[in-house]
This record gives sequence, C-alpha cells and structure tokens, in this order.
Amino acid sequence: DALYFGRIHYVDLENRQKEAQCEGIWSSKTSPSSSPSASSSVFWGLTGSNRGNYGAPDNFCFDSLCADEPLVGLSEDDLRTRTRGFLNSVGIQASQTKGRNILLTMGSDFQYAQARKNYQNLDLLIDAVGQFLRDGTLNASDFFGDRFDSVRIFYSTPERYTSCKHADLMNSKQRPNTVKRDTSGYEVEESDAKFNPQNWAVKTGDFFPYADCDHCYWTGYFSSRQSLKRLERVGSSFLHAARQIDSMMKLYFSWYKNEPIPRVKERVKIKSTLGKPTRVPSWNSSPFYSLEDAMGVAQHHDAVAGTAKQHVAYDYAKLISSGISDANAFVTANLRRILLSASVSGGALDDLSYCPLLNETVCEVSKQAFENDDNEAIYVFVYNALAHMRSEAISLPVYEDVTYEAYQYNSHVDSWSHVQATLVPNMNYAQVAEAARFSLYLDALEMPPLGFVIFRITKSTTNFHSLSVKNSAVTPSLYHTSREATSSHASNTVTSEPRDEANNLRPRTLVIQSPDDIIINNDIISVKFDRSTGVIQSIQNIDEGGVILEIEQRYGFYTAFSNENSREPEKEDSFNVKGDGMCLPGYINAEGDEMPWLLGSANKWQNAGAYIFRPTTPKESLHTLSPKVPGSVLVFQSNLVTEVHAEFGELGQAPWIKQISRIFHGKNYVEVEYAVGPVPIDDCVGKEVIARYSSSIKNGGKFFSDSNGRQFVGRTLGNHSVFGKDVSLDIEPVASNFYPVNTAMFIEDDEHSFSVLVDRSQAGSSLSEGSLELIIQRRLLHDDSRGVGEPLNETDIGITPCPPFGDATRLGSGVIVKGIHLLKVGKARSGARIAREHMDQVFSRPHMFVASSSKQDQIRLRQLAEIGLKSPLPQNVMIISFVGLEEDDSFLVRLGHQFDDDESVDFSFPVEIDLQDLFPNKSIHSISEKTLSGNQDLSSWEQRRLSWDKTFRERRRKGVVNKASSVVVLEPLEIRTFEIIVK
Repeated sequence: DALYFGRIHYVDLENRQKEAQCEGIWSSKTSPSSSPSASSSVFWGLTGSNRGNYGAPDNFCFDSLCADEPLVGLSEDDLRTRTRGFLNSVGIQASQTKGRNILLTMGSDFQYAQARKNYQNLDLLIDAVGQFLRDGTLNASDFFGDRFDSVRIFYSTPERYTSCKHADLMNSKQRPNTVKRDTSGYEVEESDAKFNPQNWAVKTGDFFPYADCDHCYWTGYFSSRQSLKRLERVGSSFLHAARQIDSMMKLYFSWYKNEPIPRVKERVKIKSTLGKPTRVPSWNSSPFYSLEDAMGVAQHHDAVAGTAKQHVAYDYAKLISSGISDANAFVTANLRRILLSASVSGGALDDLSYCPLLNETVCEVSKQAFENDDNEAIYVFVYNALAHMRSEAISLPVYEDVTYEAYQYNSHVDSWSHVQATLVPNMNYAQVAEAARFSLYLDALEMPPLGFVIFRITKSTTNFHSLSVKNSAVTPSLYHTSREATSSHASNTVTSEPRDEANNLRPRTLVIQSPDDIIINNDIISVKFDRSTGVIQSIQNIDEGGVILEIEQRYGFYTAFSNENSREPEKEDSFNVKGDGMCLPGYINAEGDEMPWLLGSANKWQNAGAYIFRPTTPKESLHTLSPKVPGSVLVFQSNLVTEVHAEFGELGQAPWIKQISRIFHGKNYVEVEYAVGPVPIDDCVGKEVIARYSSSIKNGGKFFSDSNGRQFVGRTLGNHSVFGKDVSLDIEPVASNFYPVNTAMFIEDDEHSFSVLVDRSQAGSSLSEGSLELIIQRRLLHDDSRGVGEPLNETDIGITPCPPFGDATRLGSGVIVKGIHLLKVGKARSGARIAREHMDQVFSRPHMFVASSSKQDQIRLRQLAEIGLKSPLPQNVMIISFVGLEEDDSFLVRLGHQFDDDESVDFSFPVEIDLQDLFPNKSIHSISEKTLSGNQDLSSWEQRRLSWDKTFRERRRKGVVNKASSVVVLEPLEIRTFEIIVK
C-alpha cells in the first residue's frame, strides 16, 4: 500500500517542500504502452520530517545518544517553550504535504538504546501539546494559519498512517485549480488546491540519482566492494538452486521425506495440542536456514551496498560462505544417497561437493582426485536451475597437462558417450595461489530444466602430451587439446581441429586479414580484434541480419577527490604521508556525523568514499590505460571456446588490468573477463576504475539500466527527473550521471543496439555519444563522512583491529577483483530484448557438483539423471522460487514473466502456464495464490488493499487461478506466488 523513505535529491527535496509534494502516488508502470493504474500504484512519503533523512524533529530526540535536552524535569514555562518549538516544526512539516495527517519518525541510527527515557519524554510531549492548546496558552493558528484549528498527536504505526492518508484522499473534494505565477513566471497553485490530496502528483521511474549536497552524489556505492557484491550474487544463486533440488527430491523419492538426512541441526519446539506435547519444526529448522539467514542479512543497506567497515564486510562474507557450506553439505549428502547402491563401497563419492571457487579456477576435488592416482574418475554433476533447456560450455579446474577423456551419461540407454573436451591454460591473472593450471571445458548440451547432466572424466591411458604451442610475431599462440595447429602463411589462416560431425561442432577459424586485425567467427557472431593488442574492435551478429557494430574498448580511471589533495600544490602537506612514503588514510573519527554540509557548499571538503563518487575535478576526463603491445597476442583456440588476451596499464608501468575475451560455440555474445588490481596508489590518490565501451550508436544521451533485474528505466544524460523548477544540476556532470546496474544496461538507435550484462551490481552511465561505461573497482584513501569512518581500501591480507583495540591498518597489497561482462549486439531498438535473453543465464550459471571415485565403482546414475521438469516452461518465464514447505506435500512457487511490454515481438505477451507441469509424478490437490511475500492469501489482501487512483478500488485483473484448472496467466513482468499442495 505504501513505501516510506528518507533520502531524496537535495534539489528535489527543496522543490517538493515548497510545493507541498513531499508525499504522493508512485506508479511502477513506466512502459509507454501502459498508463499508471491502481494495480501498479502505491503511496509514498518522506520520513525524518521531510528533511532528507530519518529521525525525530530537530531538538526532540530523547535517547541516551542524543544531545537534545529532555522534557522531563522542565518547569512549566520551559516546557511550554519547548512545546511551541515542537508545534512550529510540525507546522512547517504540514506545509510541505497535503491532507490532515503527517508522520513523525521518532528514532534513528543508534537511538533506540533506552526505551524508558524515550517514552517518558514522548508521553510528556503528547500531554503538553493537548494541555497548552486546551488552556489557550498556545494557539493552533500560530502554527497552521487558517488551515487547521486543532492538533492531536498520538502513537501510531506506518499501517495506520497509510490508512489515514488514504482517508485524506477519499474525503477530499476537488476544487478548481486557479493558476497564478510567481515572480519568476513559474506556475504555482492557489492555497486550497496546493494542499488538496486530489492533487498529489504521480511519480514514475525512480528517485536516482541521489545527492544530499552540491558535490555529494551517492553513486559510488553502486560499485563499492565488488568482491562482496559478487559473493552475494553467488550465494543467492546457489540458494535458488538448492531449494529446487530439495523440492525435486521430495517429488521424486518417497524415502526422502520418510528418511531425511539430518537437517543441519535438530531445531524443534514443543507445541501443546489438547494438553499433549507435540514436536513440530521450529522457525529455523530449514536445512538452508544458515544460508537463508546470511542472504537476508546481506540485504542490509550497508551490506550488499558495500558501505560497512572492513571488519563487518569480512563478517558478511563469512556468513554467506558458511551458509553455502551448510547448504552444500545437506544437498550433497542426499545426492550421494540417490547415486550409490548398497553394493558400492562406503568411500565412493564421499568427496562430492559444490565448487564455489570456480571464479578462482579452484576445485579441491578435481585437484586431489588425479594428484596421485590415475585409477580415479571425476564425476561432474551439472545442475540447471532455469525452467527451460539450455546448452553451455562449462569449465572444470584441472591441474595437470595431460589428455583427458570425457563422457556424458545418457539416461535413456543407461550408457556413456564420448564428448568433446578442451584444455585451456589458466594464466592466473588474479594471482590465486591454489589456482589450477588449466581449465577443462566440456560442452553441456541440452541440460534439462531443473535437472542434471552428468560427466565422467578420466586421464587418458596414453601418455600423449595434449598441448602444442606456436609463438611468432605473425601467428598468435595456440593451445590445442589433441594435435598441433597447422598454419599457412600464404593464406594467413590458422585452423583448429576438424569438424566433429558427431558433436555437430563447427571448426572455429581465426583469420588475420591485415596486419591490424584478428577475426573470430562461430557462424553466429564474428568478432574483430586488434592484432597488436588483442582489444575488441567490432562485433557482428550474423544471426540478426549481419548487423555490425564498431566498438572501441578502453579501461581507465577517475581520480578520487580528497580535501587533502585539493590544497594549493605548493604546500608541503598536500598529502598526509608517513615516513615510508605510504599514504595515511584520512579517517573521520566522528562516525555518523552526516551533516557537515549545513555549513555551506561541500566544494572544498567533500571526499570521495564508500558512498560518494566524486572525481578530482567535476568534468574530469577518463584517464585511459594503454593496451599493451606484446610480441604476440595470446590466443587459445578450440572448437568449444576461443580466448583472446589483452593487458592494460599506464605507459612505462606494469599492466594492472588483464582481460580475456571469450567466444563460445553456439553463443551470440562475447564474454569479457577482467582482472583488476592491485589498483596502484603510490601517488597517494584513490581511483575509480572504469570499463568503457564506445560505439557508433547515436543514442542522444539516452541509455537504459535495469531496476533489480525487472524493468528497464530510461536515463537521459543530465536529466535527473527532479521535481519542480528546471534547476541546473551540472555541478558534478560525471558523478551525477551514474546509476545502479544490477543485471544489464543498453543503448540503441534506429540501426543498432548494444547491451552489456554484468555478473554483480555496478555503477553505469553513458557520458558520451554511443558509449557505455561501468565502475568495475574502487580503491579510495579517504572517508566521505557518511558513517563508515574509514576509507574504502581493500587489501589482500586484511586489517588490524579497529580503535580502541588497534588502528585499523591495512595489511598487504590491494585486492585483485575478477568480473565478467557479456557484450551483445542486435538490430535497431532491440536493446532490452537482447539483454533479457541472457539475464537469467548470467544470474543462474550452471551449478557444478564434483566428486571422485574409483574407475571400478558402479555409480547408480539413472535416478538422478531423470530428475527435472518433464516439460520446459516458456522461454520468457523463470521459476523465481521453488521451495518445499515443512508440510511434506506443500510447495511455495513463484513464477516471473521476464519481459516487459514492447520489448520483444515473441515474448512481450501474456503467457499461460500449467502449474501441473512443475510436479512430475504428482497431481495437484490445491492451489492458493499468495502475495509476493507468501505470507497471506492474495484474495484476502486485495479485499483490504487501498486504491490510490482517487476513485474506486480496482479488482483483480485477468489471470486469477481457475479453481477447476491448474492453468494460470502471467502478464509481462508480472510475478505471481502460489502455495501448492500435491498428492
């Protein structure tokens, strides 16, 4: 019904205060083909007495950590004076919104320590207001003019306040809006219309960007702590898959519910039923509780945002990692029970485990399996958590340069078939000590929805050396899994393995057309690289009419503003430097001191920090890093994947950004994997590291970023959608134009579209025509005075204890962060479509469980291979949740339509789904549609739901569950939640 928040752009806030628009209607519907409606609208309002934050009115915070004088103990005259001040604040707040009700949020960070002290003073304040107004010593007209003649304050809740605002709307009477103009010619409303709730403005889009002062844009935290942001995404993806596997086991195996594996810990409570104690599951009895708990905590606004202290960030990471480990133990223990027959030795597959460190090319199981025993076999169980069939090249870390034999299990005939396996060296750009020397790529074809494909890998019985290398100034380096490359300098062509008809793999061809380019072609896309550097120059989408987009790829950085390096250059103390020449971080000891800008412009003092992105100069150009020109570009080529390597750094210095561009068999995108760091700070200047992709697209300053993976929101360079007068906001033209990118961003024109998909949340923008850029790492040396109290300077060894137990000194070098961008090119005005096609695949990568066993062990595979949906769901539908509830035959299912209106001619339409397809071997007994949170019936909630369309409550649109059928309808971008009982 409503959403309340505190932080809003300071110019937006000033205008809304003047025009009584600090509350209103917010419609989430932004599609041009759909107008705002009651079904997509909620009420919104500001907390903190409309002052841009949250907390009590000034001078009325009564907690132990507040400096305001308590009311208890004051004389009557002093109490009257304080009450007058309180009513004056209330009057100002009332003038900034419409209707008869306003909300006072009495509390803030660190201000809930002493309930008795708080409530004693609040009780007195409530009584004092009533007393002084009744006895006439204070008059309502002194604070509200002729708008109100009485005031009543009382304890309330957000729910009650929302109901009161709705009553304001329903009871108000529309009056003529006589228009007049102020001295500047700006239209203003007459007083009655100004405060009439019928004139609440409808807000669309979002409230980004946010700035709380003139040089203070909170756009840096979109990219702060990139490693933690990635871990949060990995934990969420694994929890999504683990819940599904648990549900599939419940559906397929009767013994699973009768003989369950111990669920981490026995957490039960005793419930009395008719006087008899009964053991029932406790609220934390889920086998995934520790991971669910960690992922819930990670949604805190200082967790995934990256704005916590370093020690706290470590703790968030520890919680997520521990949760993944607990969930892995439960899932793999049950997988072993399915896989092993009674005749198999007890040690078989006892090392079965999820591989969470594939981004570091680490898998302990594959390392130890082949270390000392050539008689071992590795089993790889690949789970597809998407609701439709997919094919992917998966990568298994291996540690020896030998020939590997790979086989895929076929459950239909209960046999193994030989499959293509490609060995690619790991250059270990992230400098991981335990990283495998090689990656073994396997082609996981036709992975069933919510099901497994299974591989068996052994060392070849021959001693044939699998890799051969050619290096020259003309021919890029080539690694092959089976035979030496053949080259023909006459035709300047190098060809990899011949066509494998059995696996339908096309040979991948590398063509050197001129001294300046390399072309990689998989018959779906064709990618041109600069031959001297390995940098991408163009991408052609052959499947979309051969559309070609020229791309200039660059890495670089903006230097971070600090009030130390902004001093006059001739001063010797321009930098705070210790005797060893290392920078000394600029700490703000007064944690939580968030309002120094009240003293004036922030121009001279506002540092860049965990929250704030601020280049040294407002219009600073990107400091680009030059691509290195090696003697030979490094290219690893095979039928499954081809890699082109590149390095970037400042002239005369060692490169500190490494890049691998990958083109996969059968895929229409380029995967760009980057390794950033350690970011150099020997100049005592923090840096915002940027990946920029420039193209010939004429986007006119408009670009699109996603909102939590759902709607794409249009952004326009320099247009911040601030309410009210057209105020110039060119104070920080770089920082103010970055927006959160959770899954993808794109630009488009009448000829081309270009999309970049990310594997974690990042800040993104389009600062120049045809470009997209993202902040891929931040290393800063000063605090920005927003409560963190320390610089965002992550190092690879750690940090000493915080004061008073230590000085929070960073230990080691800066961290190295790896990440992935997917680059996609499409036809005109297709940016949303080409992004949507792979957003779910990026979030839910195939999940690999790896185990080893003796070659002689007989592993029972058919049961596991047959798990999954019998029929895939439509391509535009995702199973967002599939959770087995405590009752044996009950499940919570969330389905999401993954396309919006007008994004695709094939997928932007309502789609029918038969819920029975989700429950093979079972029949549905009952279906109950729930609210998104799953805690109440949708029909019950809709009877109570408040309508904000100013007329009547809107009833449920089509798509309601048919009681006689299990078929439901999903509208574009709709998410629906069901509790389903099967039998």
